[in-house]
Amino acid sequence: MPGQAPITYHADLLRYWEARRAGRAMPARRDLEPGDLRTLLPYLTLIDHPDGQFRYRLVGTAVSQELGRDMTGQSVGSYISPPEYAAALMAIYERVFTTARPVFTTGEYRSATRAIHAISRLLLPLSEDGASVNMVVLTRISRFSRSVTAGVDWLKGAPGKVCDVVDVDGVAEVEALSREWERQTSIEYTAA
Repeated sequence: MPGQAPITYHADLLRYWEARRAGRAMPARRDLEPGDLRTLLPYLTLIDHPDGQFRYRLVGTAVSQELGRDMTGQSVGSYISPPEYAAALMAIYERVFTTARPVFTTGEYRSATRAIHAISRLLLPLSEDGASVNMVVLTRISRFSRSVTAGVDWLKGAPGKVCDVVDVDGVAEVEALSREWERQTSIEYTAA
């Protein structure tokens, strides 16, 4: 498994997004410079919405390793279960595309070996025209309940669930939500 990413990556991405929007409602993808995001790149994902379907446009290397496969180019929901989880995940993306607001969300998978893969995400809208969302960039931070050796497709079929979905208004709120998720996750893993 990759090393644990600091929970501060969510706030780091939000600060960068706010700087790159330069007074606009949201930046465009072309405003994001990979060189500026070197540390975050392994934990970033881009989602687009062609033909009414959400698709993973880019999935960072750490995210791919944590999932056990690279989802780049695949449709959201094509790999996860149960169907209610896939629908809940797509509803989160739809929320960002519709409201053009940042969203913080948490969730988890429970593998066949009963290992818990807890996740937190910060989703930020992107727009080529400055008004309509055409893409979402997100950081995905994971925590595992025990020493996990992820292999290819290790989470395939593992039931997932969305826990929290919160519209956020700024860095301080993202920092507070991130700290609370980290605290709650460490309590749950100590009890597991």
